[in-house]
Amino acid sequence: ALAPTPELLAKVEALPPVRDHAEVDLVAESRHLREFSLPLLLRWFRRPLALGLLLVVIDAAAGLVGPYLMKHGIDAGVVQGSEAALWIAAGLFLVVVLVDFVDSMAATLVTGRTAERIMLSLRVRVWAQLQRLSLDYYEREMAGRIMTRMTTDVDQFESLVENGLLNALVAGVTFVGVGVALVGLDLELGLITLSVIVPLAAATVWFRRRSARLYSLSRDRIAAVNADFQEGLSGVREAQAYRHEVLTNERFHELGAKYLRSRVAAQRLVATYFPFVQFLAAVADALVLGVGATLVPTGALTVGALVAFLLYIDLFFAPIQQLSQVFDAWQQTRVSVSRIADLMALDTLTPSPSDPDRPGRLRGAVTLRDVHFGYPNSGAGEALRGVDLHVPEGRTVALVGETGAGKSTVLKLLARFYDPAEGTVTLDGHDLRRLDLHDFRSHLGYVPQESFLFTGTVRDNIAYSRPEATDADVEAAARAVGAHDAIAALPHGYRTVLGERGGSLSAGQRQLIALARAELAEPALLLLDEATANLDLAAEARVTAAMDRVSRSRTTILIAHRLPTARLADRIAVLDRGRVAELGSHDELIALGGIYSRMWQAFETASAG
Repeated sequence: ALAPTPELLAKVEALPPVRDHAEVDLVAESRHLREFSLPLLLRWFRRPLALGLLLVVIDAAAGLVGPYLMKHGIDAGVVQGSEAALWIAAGLFLVVVLVDFVDSMAATLVTGRTAERIMLSLRVRVWAQLQRLSLDYYEREMAGRIMTRMTTDVDQFESLVENGLLNALVAGVTFVGVGVALVGLDLELGLITLSVIVPLAAATVWFRRRSARLYSLSRDRIAAVNADFQEGLSGVREAQAYRHEVLTNERFHELGAKYLRSRVAAQRLVATYFPFVQFLAAVADALVLGVGATLVPTGALTVGALVAFLLYIDLFFAPIQQLSQVFDAWQQTRVSVSRIADLMALDTLTPSPSDPDRPGRLRGAVTLRDVHFGYPNSGAGEALRGVDLHVPEGRTVALVGETGAGKSTVLKLLARFYDPAEGTVTLDGHDLRRLDLHDFRSHLGYVPQESFLFTGTVRDNIAYSRPEATDADVEAAARAVGAHDAIAALPHGYRTVLGERGGSLSAGQRQLIALARAELAEPALLLLDEATANLDLAAEARVTAAMDRVSRSRTTILIAHRLPTARLADRIAVLDRGRVAELGSHDELIALGGIYSRMWQAFETASAG
């Protein structure tokens, strides 16, 4: 489905409330679906994030206390020879370590749980937006790139929240706290130690500027890899049939190599920056030892203070490395944020009206009046040029014409996969743009040229159009289109589990199941898009008979690939270059001696030959 079904929306609305988290609010506020940013997403989870922040701040504070207790134990215990002072310092150190142990466990649990909940909420929002977008998005965007939004881009958030965001805040607090502690222990030595901040800041600015560009490039290239991978899987039969495996592998290798080069370039930056930070840490250690060695003999600095200085230096540079690593994750997440925000900002070309008409049960009278339409960004001009067509309630009209005449476009407008650029498409006198999209499609049955069957049982695939249907309803629909015997012959009947896209069934069996699905929906308007085009003669006969059954008592618009199928319709509309060139019954059009008559003569000649 290209838009969220009422059943899907009902399931989303039925999610159980979670009072201490916000993912339900995130779903319930569907009217704000397009509003997306990282601060907004985090604000919805501010309570669990605040708790996680508190826990990691306690962890950081425990780390700051350790060197001070070490100083006290050395100066008051070891140097002064006080066993009591040494035991007190050691006991307090043990208490701090135990508290930090429990706090670390709780922080890991809270941050991990919050990250997973954020990911669930984000995935639901992205999926709802993908379901909301109209058909044009899927016809211009590669499936692999769409998958990248739902996988790589979304997963990047989890990595940032779970492993970096809170730790980055604490690293900043620790950095400032250690700086204050160093100056507090000894002003002169503290300022000398902090002098390494100048080259550190310069290196950090350089690293951020260079890495930002590389991370953006890497994300573009992995999207290209995913898109090519998905397309290659979809076309594996053609690749093998035309001996294209080598070229396919070469193309995939080239795309992968480009991604590799961008990632290796980013790793070169990492390999330069982080060792430089470690080098500065060693320089700071050397400064402290060199200057401290001159201060201790004079009594200006105690031995415990010197040891504390060295321990604090390790704590001072650890946050810098953490912040740099978080920045690495943030650069990748920033690109993901931008791409997801762009996706969420997209408008559907078929929005539901804010105040829709409520006609109740529709009967199926269809009218296209002066309809013009061109596919967005195609550059091919108008596909329909002033189409006028009226189909009375309960009648069957076949659309025929050459490839590119506009037959499939008419069906897409009738299904409201697109809206006309000019003119109107009405159902029982109601402009489709004025009807609620989900209400309208609850009156619609649609069977494409290659019906899509989902992984699951035969019964589930038929009931896809009406999930609340009983087993008896499903079987009745199958019997109505003549599919029951074929289904009963399967290993487990209606409970037979189908593989991906129903690949274990024949094309005829898949179409019969699709027709049963349409029958179960009890539509007022049935659209059949060349449902027999890919079938052999025997399967075509069965499916044609099923089409005849399902089209009774409801308005049916069908694209007829074979003229004998069109002949059975009440009326035939001949499309030519985006217009309805002829309209009438088979006999009337033959007598007219126009386009349809010539098409029929060509068919008879080919059949006779």
